[in-house]
Amino acid sequence: MSVSESEMDKSRYNWLYFHGEDVRAKKFQKKINKKPTLVYAILINTSIILGCILIIWILASLVG
Repeated sequence: MSVSESEMDKSRYNWLYFHGEDVRAKKFQKKINKKPTLVYAILINTSIILGCILIIWILASLVG
Protein backbone atom coordinates (compact mmCIF):
# COMPACT_ATOMS: atom_id res chain seq x y z
CA MET A 1 0.00 0.00 0.00
CA SER A 2 2.02 2.84 -1.28
CA VAL A 3 0.76 6.39 -1.04
CA SER A 4 1.81 8.85 -3.70
CA GLU A 5 3.56 12.09 -2.79
CA SER A 6 0.70 14.26 -4.01
CA GLU A 7 -1.71 12.45 -1.71
CA MET A 8 0.72 12.92 1.18
CA ASP A 9 1.00 16.64 0.45
CA LYS A 10 -2.77 17.03 0.26
CA SER A 11 -3.29 15.25 3.57
CA ARG A 12 -0.40 17.11 5.20
CA TYR A 13 -1.73 20.54 4.25
CA ASN A 14 -5.41 19.72 4.70
CA TRP A 15 -5.62 21.96 7.76
CA LEU A 16 -4.65 25.07 5.77
CA TYR A 17 -8.26 25.86 4.89
CA PHE A 18 -10.24 28.64 6.53
CA HIS A 19 -13.98 28.65 5.83
CA GLY A 20 -13.37 26.59 2.72
CA GLU A 21 -10.65 28.86 1.29
CA ASP A 22 -7.05 27.82 0.86
CA VAL A 23 -4.96 30.09 3.08
CA ARG A 24 -1.97 29.76 0.72
CA ALA A 25 -3.87 31.33 -2.18
CA LYS A 26 -2.86 34.85 -3.22
CA LYS A 27 -6.49 36.02 -3.13
CA PHE A 28 -6.83 34.93 0.51
CA GLN A 29 -3.49 36.50 1.45
CA LYS A 30 -4.58 39.80 -0.10
CA LYS A 31 -7.83 39.66 1.87
CA ILE A 32 -6.19 39.17 5.26
CA ASN A 33 -3.37 41.64 4.61
CA LYS A 34 -5.74 44.41 3.53
CA LYS A 35 -5.32 47.56 5.59
CA PRO A 36 -8.48 48.77 7.33
CA THR A 37 -10.09 51.90 6.02
CA LEU A 38 -10.44 55.04 8.11
CA VAL A 39 -14.20 54.57 8.49
CA TYR A 40 -13.68 51.02 9.73
CA ALA A 41 -11.09 52.19 12.27
CA ILE A 42 -13.35 55.00 13.49
CA LEU A 43 -16.28 52.60 13.94
CA ILE A 44 -14.19 50.13 15.91
CA ASN A 45 -12.71 52.82 18.15
CA THR A 46 -16.13 54.35 18.76
CA SER A 47 -17.61 50.98 19.71
CA ILE A 48 -14.72 50.28 22.10
CA ILE A 49 -15.12 53.68 23.78
CA LEU A 50 -18.91 53.32 24.06
CA GLY A 51 -18.48 49.81 25.46
CA CYS A 52 -16.07 51.05 28.12
CA ILE A 53 -18.41 53.89 29.06
CA LEU A 54 -21.33 51.45 29.32
CA ILE A 55 -19.37 49.08 31.55
CA ILE A 56 -18.29 51.93 33.83
CA TRP A 57 -21.87 53.23 33.98
CA ILE A 58 -23.22 49.78 34.88
CA LEU A 59 -20.58 49.29 37.57
CA ALA A 60 -21.27 52.75 39.01
CA SER A 61 -25.00 51.98 39.11
CA LEU A 62 -24.45 48.69 40.92
CA VAL A 63 -22.03 50.11 43.50
CA GLY A 64 -23.63 53.50 44.09
